[in-house]
Amino acid sequence: MEKKSTRDVWGWRWLDDLVRDVRHAVRGLGRSPGFTAAVVLVLALGIGANTAMFGIVHGMLIRSLPYPDGERLVRVGKENPRNAAGPVYLSARMLEQVRETAESFEQLAAYGSYTFSWRSPDGARPWGAPVSPALLRLLGATPQLGRLFTDEEGQRGADGVVLLSHRAWTRRFGANPDVVGTVVEVGGERRTVVGVLAEGFYFPGPREEVWAPYVMRPDEPTAVVLGRLRPGVSAAQATTEVRAILQRLDDAGPSNGEASGRTSAAAAPIRVRTIPLLEEMVGAYRPALAALASATVLVLLIACVNVAGLLLARGVTRRRGLAVCAALGASRGRIVRQLLTESMLLSLGGGVLGLVAAAVVLRAVPALVPGNIVRLDEVDVDGVVLAFTLGLSALVGLLFGVAPALQGSGSRLLRTLVEGGARSTGGFGLLRANRTRAVLAASQVALALVLLVGAVLLLRSFVGLVTVDRGYDPTNVVTAGASRPYSFDLEGATTEEFIEEEASRRRFYTELDQAMAGLARLPDVAAVGVTSRLPLAGSGSVEQRVHVLGPPPGDSEESPTTLLHVASPGYFETLRLRLLGGRLFTRRDGAGAPRVLVVNETFSREVLGGAPAVGQRVRFVRDNGGDDVPWEVIGVVADVTYWGLAVTGQGAEAFAPVGQIAAAPQFAVNFPLVAVRTNGDPRAAVPFLRAAVAGTRPGAAAEHVMTMDALLSNAVAEPRFYAVLVACFAALAFLLAACGVFGLLSYNVAQRRGEIAIRMALGAQRGDVLALVVRQGAALVATGTVIGLAGAAASSRILESFLYGIAADDRLTFVAAPLMLLTAALFACYMPARRATRVAPMEVLRFE
Repeated sequence: MEKKSTRDVWGWRWLDDLVRDVRHAVRGLGRSPGFTAAVVLVLALGIGANTAMFGIVHGMLIRSLPYPDGERLVRVGKENPRNAAGPVYLSARMLEQVRETAESFEQLAAYGSYTFSWRSPDGARPWGAPVSPALLRLLGATPQLGRLFTDEEGQRGADGVVLLSHRAWTRRFGANPDVVGTVVEVGGERRTVVGVLAEGFYFPGPREEVWAPYVMRPDEPTAVVLGRLRPGVSAAQATTEVRAILQRLDDAGPSNGEASGRTSAAAAPIRVRTIPLLEEMVGAYRPALAALASATVLVLLIACVNVAGLLLARGVTRRRGLAVCAALGASRGRIVRQLLTESMLLSLGGGVLGLVAAAVVLRAVPALVPGNIVRLDEVDVDGVVLAFTLGLSALVGLLFGVAPALQGSGSRLLRTLVEGGARSTGGFGLLRANRTRAVLAASQVALALVLLVGAVLLLRSFVGLVTVDRGYDPTNVVTAGASRPYSFDLEGATTEEFIEEEASRRRFYTELDQAMAGLARLPDVAAVGVTSRLPLAGSGSVEQRVHVLGPPPGDSEESPTTLLHVASPGYFETLRLRLLGGRLFTRRDGAGAPRVLVVNETFSREVLGGAPAVGQRVRFVRDNGGDDVPWEVIGVVADVTYWGLAVTGQGAEAFAPVGQIAAAPQFAVNFPLVAVRTNGDPRAAVPFLRAAVAGTRPGAAAEHVMTMDALLSNAVAEPRFYAVLVACFAALAFLLAACGVFGLLSYNVAQRRGEIAIRMALGAQRGDVLALVVRQGAALVATGTVIGLAGAAASSRILESFLYGIAADDRLTFVAAPLMLLTAALFACYMPARRATRVAPMEVLRFE
C-alpha cells in the first residue's frame, strides 16, 4: 500500500498546486511582455490613485490624533445665537463653573481664540498661539529641550516665556542645543525660550511655531475650551450636563462685571455643543475628500473594465491552447484557477507599482496642496495603507479576472479544436457576438463621462470664481498688518487706563497714516492706504446700528446695521475701488472737519432704501453708548469681496476718515492694516514699508506682509486644487475609455478580416466598410453616453457645495462634456475602421 506524503496528510497539496499555477502564469505572461506591461501600467494608475487617496483619508480623518487618548478629546462651548454654525466658546466664569461641577470630563483647559506673530532670528514673522499650561499637559506635550510652562507662568506678570516647536528650533535657530534661555520678541515684548517641544507636536494647527502662556482675564468672554471625556462618556452626555450647568449659571445672573446677555430677543435656552477634536480639525475637509475618493474609485473601475476587455481579447487568441488543455483532461475549475492566478499576478504587479507611485505622491502632497491643512503632514504609507493596497489588489484581480476566466473556460472550448482555429464568426454585430466586451467598452464610456462632467463643472466654477468682479484691483499691491505693544498691562486696569489705551490705539492710525504719506512720495509708489479692513487680509471692523436722520426717524430696536471701517484718503486709490457717486476722502476730512462717510452699494440699497445716498445724514449708536453727532454720506463705492471670492458683497459697509475716529467712540478699532500700490513689483517696497511702520512708535512692526496677488491665489487655492485633481482623473478616464473603444474595435476588425475580405470581394466599397465599423463604434459610444449622462446627472449633486456661479445641472456642461467624449471616441473608432479598409481580399482569402 502506497504511503501518503506528509503534505497530502496535512492537506497542503493546494500549496503545490498554487506554486505550479504561479509558475505557469509567470511563463505565460512572460511570453506577452507588451500585454503584461500595458495591463500592469493601467492597474498601477487605478490602484495607485486609490492608495494615495486612502492614505490621505486615513491620515486626516481616520487615524487617531497624535495625543494620548485623542479620541476622547473634545471642544466644548456655548453657541453664538447669531451664528449657530460658528465656533463655540466659554467665558472664564463659565469655565470655572463647568470645571468644578461637571463629571463628564477628566480634564478641562483653555487656549486663546487668536494667534500672534513673533520675530524670529532670520527676520521672518511666523505664527504663534497662546495656550494654558494645563492644555499642554492635557495634550501630552513633552519637551525635547528645557521644560513646559508652569502653572505660575499662566498668570499675568509671570508669562514672559515661550516654547518653540521642533520645526522652529531647526529652521529658525539651526537646531542650536543652547536655545533655552534665548530671548525672542513677541508682540513688542521680550520673552525667554524655556523649552523646545518634541518633533511632531502641533496645536492648534501646523503653522504655529511658538507658544506663549495663555493668561485668561476674569471677564474673558471667548475662551476656547478643550476637554478630555471620562471613559464611557459620550459627547452627547457631556453636552447635556454642560447645558444644565450653564443654564443654572445663567439663571443666577451675571457676576464679576459679566453681562447677562439676556435681551428681549435672547430668552431661548442656552445651546451647547461638544465637538470631537478630530472633527473640529478636519471636519470641513470631509466632503471634499469624499468627492475626490469617489473620483478615484471611478478611475479604478474604468481601469478594471479596460483590463477585463484586454483579458477577454487575449482569451480568444489563447482559446486553442486552452482547448488542448481541456482535451487532455483539465477540468473547467482547473482552467479558471489558472486564469485567475494570472489575473492576480497582474493585479499584484499593478499594486506594487501603484504603491510606489502613491508613496511618491503622498510625500509630495504637503508641498503641492495649498494652505496649512491640519494633519496633512501626517499622511504617509504605513501598515494600514500597505494592508489596504494588498486587499485592493486582490479585490481588483478578482473584479477584472472573473468574467474573462469564466468565458475563457466555457464549454465551447472543444468546439475550437473542431473548427480548427481561434477565429469565430458572427459578423459585425458587436452587441450580439461580443456582448461582454461591448458592455465593458460602453461601461468605460459611461464612467468616463461621469468624471468628465464633474471635471467640467469644477473647472467652469473655478474660472467663474477667479474672474468674478471683486470690486478692487489687486495688481502690484502689497499688504501688511501694523502691530504695536499695548501701552500698559490690561489686567486689572482702571477705567481711565482703558480709555487711554483706546485713545492710543486711535492715535496709532493717525501716526501710521502720516508715515505712509511719506512712503507715498517714493518714485515707484503709486498710492498708499491705511484701513481697519482689507480684502482677504483680516478685519478690525465692528457692526453698528444705523439711524437715518429725517422722516421717518426709525426705531432703535429695528434699525439696520452696518460694518464700520476706517480708511485713509489714499485707501480707495490704492485698491482702485470704483466710485459710483459723490467723492472720496481728502486730507481736508480730518479732525475738526464735518464728519463724513463713504458707503458701499449695499449700504445705499439696504440702509438708505435705494434713495440717493450722497447728502444723506446718519447716526450710529453703540449698545454701550455713543455721541449723537451726525455723519454725512459724501460718496458711494462698489461692493468688494473680503473673506471669500464666492461672496460678492458682505453686507452694508461705511468708511470713516482716519483723522475723524479719535473723537468717535462708535469705532472700536483694532490694529490697522496698510496697503501699498507700486508701478512695478510690489515686493521692492517691502523694506520701506517695514521701516515706515517701525518709525511710528517704539515696538511697532509690519507683520504678515503679502502681495494681494498671493492673497487671492491662497483664496482660490483649495477650489483650484480640487478642480485640477478631478480634471486629471477625468483626463485619465477619458484616455482609458478611448483606448477601450479603440482596443475593442481593433480586436473585432482583426477577428473579422476574413469576413471583410469576402464583403470586399463581393463588391463592397472601402467607404461601406469604413462606415460599417464606425457606425458600430458610434452605437457603442452612444449607448455609453446615454448611461453616463444619467449617472452624471445623479452624481453631480454631490458637487453642489463646491460650485460657484454654476448649477449642478448646467446645460452647457451636459452638452459640452458628451461632445468632447464623442469626438475622441469617434476618432478611436475611425482608426480601426481605416485599417479595415486596407484589407487585401485575395491575400486574406488565400491565407484562410
